[in-house]
Amino acid sequence: MIPSDFIDEVLARTDIVEIIEPRVALKKTGQNYTGLCPFHNEKSPSFSVSQDKQFYYCFGCQASGSALKFLMEFDRMDFVSAVEYLAQRAGMEVPRSGGGDPEASARRKSIYEILDQCAAFYREQLRSHETRARAVDYLKGRGVSGEVARDFSLGYAPPGWDNLMNSLSTSNQNRQLLIDAGMLTDHPEDNKTYDRFRDRIMFPIRDLRGRTIAFGGRVLEGDAGPKYLNSPETPVFRKGRELYGLYEASRRVRKLERFLVVEGYMDVVALAQHGIPYSVATLGTATSTEHIERMFRMAPQIIFCFDGDSAGRNAAWKALNNTLPAMEDGCIARFMFLPDGEDPDTLIRQEGTAAFERRLEGAMGLTEFFFQTLEKDLDTESVEGRAGLSKLAVPLIQQLPEGVMKQLILDELSRRTGLAVERLQEATGLNRRSAEPRVAPQRTSRQLEARQSTLGEHAINILVRRPEVANLLDEDDLGKLKAEPEWQLLVELVQWIQQNPGTSTMVLLSHYQDSPYFEQLRRLAERDPMLDLDQLSDEFLDTLKKMLRAEDKHQKQRVIDELKMKRLSELTPAEKALLAGYYRSTR
Repeated sequence: MIPSDFIDEVLARTDIVEIIEPRVALKKTGQNYTGLCPFHNEKSPSFSVSQDKQFYYCFGCQASGSALKFLMEFDRMDFVSAVEYLAQRAGMEVPRSGGGDPEASARRKSIYEILDQCAAFYREQLRSHETRARAVDYLKGRGVSGEVARDFSLGYAPPGWDNLMNSLSTSNQNRQLLIDAGMLTDHPEDNKTYDRFRDRIMFPIRDLRGRTIAFGGRVLEGDAGPKYLNSPETPVFRKGRELYGLYEASRRVRKLERFLVVEGYMDVVALAQHGIPYSVATLGTATSTEHIERMFRMAPQIIFCFDGDSAGRNAAWKALNNTLPAMEDGCIARFMFLPDGEDPDTLIRQEGTAAFERRLEGAMGLTEFFFQTLEKDLDTESVEGRAGLSKLAVPLIQQLPEGVMKQLILDELSRRTGLAVERLQEATGLNRRSAEPRVAPQRTSRQLEARQSTLGEHAINILVRRPEVANLLDEDDLGKLKAEPEWQLLVELVQWIQQNPGTSTMVLLSHYQDSPYFEQLRRLAERDPMLDLDQLSDEFLDTLKKMLRAEDKHQKQRVIDELKMKRLSELTPAEKALLAGYYRSTR
């Protein structure tokens, strides 16, 4: 955790114009600077930067914030990286508190540094090593220009067991760093240490800050061994999170509209060479939900590209399964299958960029691929086949987040099975909460839950914008709110703020940077409550009162739902009277 007073000091030493001007063309107009907004397409400037207030605002799309937020949105840095970037510019060292491990942090920093040295070494070998001609000829044969090779920082690991080791292992400490970074393979039992990558084209894998975190190495044509060799996982590299080409795509495309997911590093480079700068590749693993969530945070559409054979379709089905939990409303996933014997590199060179992009536009939608795959071995003309489709589809639909997308796929399943949505939900238990009674809750109960969710989000919206309002909540009220699962995040936030007096919005977001709640909190922090700051305290208290009243109603509704599940003979006179009063009130 980064102390809040340090963040405030960093922002005080930062001139927002110096941060934004290299990225956006600004013109001085009166006291402010104006330019075309980098966050939406526009022809006349509506983006304003105030040097006096150290704040930017767009009158077109309402994007706004400090220098810190601009780096997070425009350069797609995470919170900590943005603070570190500003601190470095200001000549300040970022202090840590709250249980951080200084030794581990220093070790990671050293690994980043040694990996950057490795990248420089491999680039130099591509320029000067006596066997570089094989690598250069290979890249030229694949149509890679010097400009693209430079942009992707391509390099060459020459033949031999110890080229990198002899160059960079100048001390025992550096030797150990190279082992920790995955660049040397160490076999202490045999007293052998040697270069992991030998006689390969080298592809540095970079994080969104541009730091080298790992490598992929591709064999040259006709060479033996695995086609691609990847770095092992290290303190700075996790395969299930990182994507090759993500950094390069974020730099080449100002506003990403989609990603194309391919299998090989060379495909990413070749596609960029031919005008497709938004492709990425996984690092020797299947596309994970974390990969997908990361891409959806940067662009609304993902197109998966696979071979058209059975292995490719199986891989696509795995990708679909991992996509479902990330399919929030507004996200689009599509699947493109390649002709036999082709890969993206050969295909785009053969038919050209325009034809390749037409293939992308015609890629199969998630819903079509979903049902096409499930129905492949079923006779959906028969009752048994339609029942089988329902049995296969429902557990997958359950993985979708609540929203319009989930409802539309359910509607499509209803159409294909001939069973009304309500009957389908009733027969399969779709959308049924495990903690609720077996009988579907009455509409009044569902309405209360929806109201609770809305009230809770509004309260969190106020809380993240003005954290001090957490002190308006006492233990009794907090205890009542704990009863509702929908309000657990609000309760957690209140408790943490109360334990950390003086917390600011940025400190709060920094604390939750690595939690699953971060994107929700950031989204709520950006939502304008349409109130002045001095009105937020009263609004927070009013919202809490509504929440507590809603909780009281929900508790009563739960009692009613439980009574309705009992036989009449099991009810006490008091319970019968309570139930009778409920039915009279709902007539």
